[in-house]
Amino acid sequence: MNGKAWELQRLGTETPGDLPPARRQHNAFRRYALIAGVATGGLVTLILSLRFLAVPLLLSLWPQLDVTFFDWGVYGAYPQQWYQTIDMPSPCPRTVQWNESCSESPILLSLSGPGLDYAGPLILDSQGELIWTTNEYGAAGNVKVQRYRGKDYLTFWAGEKLQESGQGMYYMLDSTYNIAFTVKAVGDGLYGDLHEFKITTNGTALITVYNKTHLDPDNAVFDDVKDGFIIDGIVQEIDIATGEMLFQWRASDHLDNTLLQTSSGGYVDLGALDYFHINSIEKDGFGNYLISVRHLHMLLYVSGSTGEILWAVGGASDDFEDVSGGAASDFMWQHDARWIDRDQGLISLFDNGIARHHYSDADHSEGRFIKLDLETRTVELIRTFASPSNIRSASQGSVQLLEHAEVEDDQHVFVGWGSSGAYSEFAMDGKLLCETHFAASLLFYFERAKSYRAIKAPEGWKMEPSWDPSAKTVGDVLYVSWIGATEVAYWMLQGQMASSASSASVAGNQSFVDLDTVAKESFETSFEPEKSKGRFVGYRIAALDAEMNVLRFSNIEHVSASSSKKIYVWSVLLAVLAAALVTMLLVRFRRVLLRQSGFKRAEVAYRRIG
Repeated sequence: MNGKAWELQRLGTETPGDLPPARRQHNAFRRYALIAGVATGGLVTLILSLRFLAVPLLLSLWPQLDVTFFDWGVYGAYPQQWYQTIDMPSPCPRTVQWNESCSESPILLSLSGPGLDYAGPLILDSQGELIWTTNEYGAAGNVKVQRYRGKDYLTFWAGEKLQESGQGMYYMLDSTYNIAFTVKAVGDGLYGDLHEFKITTNGTALITVYNKTHLDPDNAVFDDVKDGFIIDGIVQEIDIATGEMLFQWRASDHLDNTLLQTSSGGYVDLGALDYFHINSIEKDGFGNYLISVRHLHMLLYVSGSTGEILWAVGGASDDFEDVSGGAASDFMWQHDARWIDRDQGLISLFDNGIARHHYSDADHSEGRFIKLDLETRTVELIRTFASPSNIRSASQGSVQLLEHAEVEDDQHVFVGWGSSGAYSEFAMDGKLLCETHFAASLLFYFERAKSYRAIKAPEGWKMEPSWDPSAKTVGDVLYVSWIGATEVAYWMLQGQMASSASSASVAGNQSFVDLDTVAKESFETSFEPEKSKGRFVGYRIAALDAEMNVLRFSNIEHVSASSSKKIYVWSVLLAVLAAALVTMLLVRFRRVLLRQSGFKRAEVAYRRIG
């Protein structure tokens, strides 16, 4: 350069290679943290956009996608809905298949699982709308409608739910939801278990009891049991009126029987092997008991006089030859064994086929009808009831023959899928008619919400609570519901005249004017009485039956003329704001990254040195 000597001199920031190791590590950490933050923000924005922008848009174009989104878990593993008039949620089930021939009787559930706010008894109508639930009893199980002395009672177990059993008692509620009877296990330290509460035609109750028991060291199976402790399976028959125990059978008393010497049970939180796991009991006209023993994959038939095991089917038993090539007796982890017709030897049961620690045993669970011929000692598979979607239930489950079907040849079978949040109704030939999911089917494996059994109430069953309908004003909207009522068909809004309210001579219903009547389509109904402000000082709502007869009136609510309107912050707006924020971060990403990590272009100049 013009004969002179020049040197290149760095004027700006050092290059990364010139930084000390500690400085380079610090800058790398900040760089990765920034990248992770932007990536997380982008992912959150994407999820919000899909959930609150794309999903509503797609549903507006193709409403039928709602069931698909539900089963994929887009709305969550167990979507719930909340109400203005009660403080408890209910499931938001989806009917994935419907046939007009399906029974419209209410469905009785006992939900449990980590996805629930509480685990209580639950009644839904045939469309999945809430009828009744409560958290007054704690955890509940085995909800049914059963007949005792000519009257129907809503029955269930309630108490403390353990890992594989429960410790509590049994409740029988009358048609107003008041406790009519309670039943308890008999014996020191014994508690009623959740698995069975069956009322017999003789006015007695069959119950299960799970009790930690130490085996006799001389017992044949002692060496195979850790510390010698098992969870014993106890059957008790209790007189409901007196509480007296009429019969008791302990499975552990029969361990010398070769049928009972191999168990597939596991250790539970009581520190013992859940050896038997009795989950259903049925008493027949001969005074004997059909007992389902899940961990032996076996049904036992026990003498009601001696307690002797008269025969068994399934598991290690060879008392019956399976003329269906094994298909009648190869059930595993079964539940809910019932006599359909004792004289014909017909039994229904729910074949889980799998358990949590043996989840690959079967590709689906199913309801089964099997037929025993006690003379020829054969067993035959009559019918199976499986969902086309191959629902698998690792635990729980039920099968119910709907006896109230109008035509005998057109009886239906109702199946509860236990640990998988669904229930189905089948024709007698095994064809699926209706199916409802109350949890996302793609996530059934995780058991976020489940029901021990699903039972349909008898046709014509009615409940009218001892409490009144509940009305509540929120802004300018008046909400009403009547939790527990089964007969409400319409709601009628009534306004209380200002002059009548202050007049002592006007009494009762004369002070109210009928304003509007709407059909009840969901658990909670709303009215907007703002057009009548000034004329009325209060409002109440009448519950009407199908013939427009008044059943009960709600409390009186007041709608203020100056009610402020609620301001809604739409989720879409949040998604847009989040997207804008992430966009700004991305625009500044390169500049900020370079500045904070030291990756700046070095500024240089030439300096003459000679």
